[in-house]
Amino acid sequence: MATVRIQEGLVRGAVDVSCYGVNFLAFKGIPYAEPPVGFRRFQDSVPVGPWNGILEASGHAGKCGQINWFTRKIEGGDDCLYLNVYTRGLAAKKPVMVVIHGGNFAFGSGDDNLLGPDFLVEDLVLVTINYRVGILGFLNLEDEAAPGNQGLKDQVLALKWVKRNISSFGGDPDNVTIYGYSAGSAAVHYLALSPLAEGLFHKAILQSGVASTPWASVPAESMKESAVKVANLLGHQSKDLVQVLEFLKTVQVKDLLKAAGSLFTWKVSVNTFGPSVDSRAKTPFLTIPVDEAVKQGIKVPCILGATSHEAIMQLSVLTEDNLALMNQHQHLLYHPATRRFLEQQNISLDVVRNFFMNGKDVSRKNIENFVDLMSFLHFLGNIHHILEVQQQTGVPSYFFKFSYFSEDSAMVQKIMRTDLKGAAHCEEVGYLFNMNAFKKIGICPPKKGTVEWDVHRRFVEFWTAFARTGNPNPTTSNVINQPWLPVDGHKNGFTCLQMSSTLNSTLEPNLLTQFRSMSPSKEFK
Repeated sequence: MATVRIQEGLVRGAVDVSCYGVNFLAFKGIPYAEPPVGFRRFQDSVPVGPWNGILEASGHAGKCGQINWFTRKIEGGDDCLYLNVYTRGLAAKKPVMVVIHGGNFAFGSGDDNLLGPDFLVEDLVLVTINYRVGILGFLNLEDEAAPGNQGLKDQVLALKWVKRNISSFGGDPDNVTIYGYSAGSAAVHYLALSPLAEGLFHKAILQSGVASTPWASVPAESMKESAVKVANLLGHQSKDLVQVLEFLKTVQVKDLLKAAGSLFTWKVSVNTFGPSVDSRAKTPFLTIPVDEAVKQGIKVPCILGATSHEAIMQLSVLTEDNLALMNQHQHLLYHPATRRFLEQQNISLDVVRNFFMNGKDVSRKNIENFVDLMSFLHFLGNIHHILEVQQQTGVPSYFFKFSYFSEDSAMVQKIMRTDLKGAAHCEEVGYLFNMNAFKKIGICPPKKGTVEWDVHRRFVEFWTAFARTGNPNPTTSNVINQPWLPVDGHKNGFTCLQMSSTLNSTLEPNLLTQFRSMSPSKEFK
């Protein structure tokens, strides 16, 4: 047992043992905000007050209210703003990594079911957080009582807690890296763009998501319509937003989540609630459209990356009927934000579609081509754009593409039960965190002496070196024999570390440049 004093009071954690037999200290379920319950539902979070006695921090607190992606059961509630701290020891100033979980801004948590700290409790202090998701975390009615971006402001409040308290756990508040995957990666990008988070972190790691990806924002007007629909489903027929909001504050959280969840469909891959422009808020997080905001660039050293077959997760549920419908109604495939992004880049959607699909309809025979198309439209295209921006900033930026695939360790394929092969969305996360929830389907920690072990160790060494110095290259390593070079000013591509069973430094072609040159200019006049 270990007890530390933070500004709010005493906290007692526990000694834990990693899957590799390493002892570490775990402080779980520390509140960083007052519970957003009652009148505080949908409002910005406020710092937690002091407590008397010793806070027992030996177990995780509840998740933020959500529908579990795997079981479709309702979990968690309003009282959920807690974080977890893991460290090998309390002495010295170690670098800090704050992990922001993914989950489409609709589900997920910072607990060790998916974010087991076993692999990363080395020479850093690891912090994982809960933040509000879905309707509870992002409802924007352009009203102080529901200003939008509550979940992102939760993250800011957690970072302020880290700055205030992490030295009590052996962490250096002046050496903080924010890390995210999927929606958590987009959140990291948002934090890098928001003045509310300025000065709270010093490096950033973005895995498979940036703020400008089509699934990472939702217009406030759309959320207003969704709020009315949710209220109607729950028996309140008014369209007056003030009345709707007051009603939604009184609804049991499970009923609210069930009604809100019924509006979402994977078929169109559009969030019902998510980050938005909140310029009318008293304390705005994002005052201008995200496609304008991203032009300012990430002003701290950063790592950006993607997997080779991102869209496998999204497309693994396709049936023959779905494919037929897609070909009949192709306009439904392309999110309005995707179309807008391509127009801003002077790129024709037809050029992109024909490049990947060779002018053919989607079928089982060319589903791999469709995976490449959707991977570009939903992930890689926007990442390439952010890399273009970073080339102009002069800030050290590192790019990777992860392509290692093994049927024995393919997490997404086992979860989704798909025969599509390749490194899918979030596949690399399992090499950084012990995903305890998936042990029953054969996703286990890498074993020493295997290829998976080397892949895992490279991730850990690169990421911890970056958290320590802002440069991902460790001083010594038994598994890294290829230096990771930063992105330079090359016009036709990006210096990229290809991460598979081995490492290889290449020039990744800038597909945006290629597609611009192939697109008829008259379309954009």
